[in-house]
Amino acid sequence: MQVESVSSVVKRNLELLKTLDDAWNAGPSSSLWETFRKRHTENVAVYWPGGAPPTVGRHNHDLEAVEFFKTFPDNHLINNPYKIFFGQGDYTCTVADFSGTMHGPMKEADGKMIQPTHKKFHIEFCTVAHWNDKGEIFEERLFYDLVGLMKQIGLS
Repeated sequence: MQVESVSSVVKRNLELLKTLDDAWNAGPSSSLWETFRKRHTENVAVYWPGGAPPTVGRHNHDLEAVEFFKTFPDNHLINNPYKIFFGQGDYTCTVADFSGTMHGPMKEADGKMIQPTHKKFHIEFCTVAHWNDKGEIFEERLFYDLVGLMKQIGLS
C-alpha cells in the first residue's frame, strides 16, 4: 500500500513539472505563466549554475525568468518528450534539450549590460525539483553548461 502511495506522489509531481515546463515554453506573456508561478512556493530556493547564493522567493524567481525571456525570447525546452524524466519520493529529475537566440541585452552580475549577439545556443538542461505535499517546488536545482552557452552566443 505504501509503495502505491509513493508512486502516486511521484506521478503527480512529474505531471506538475511537465505543466510547469509547458508554461515556461509558452512564456511570460501567456495565460499559462500563472502555472509557472504556482508550481513554486512563496519562499522557493532556486539554484542556478554560477549563481550562489540561490534565488529565494517566487517573486524573485519570476523576475529572473522574465529577464531571461527578454534576453532569449525564443528559448524553448524540449519536453515532449524529455530525454530523461523520473522521480523518487518527493524529488523529480528531468533532462531536456534547451535552445534559444540572444536577441535582447543581458545584465551581468556587476550591472554591466551585454548587447545582443543574435547567436543561438543549444544545450542540455537538467532540473532537480524537491516538492512539498501541496504539489509545489520548495527547492529547485538547475544544471546546464553555462560556459558552453556563453561560448555559443559569442561571449567568450
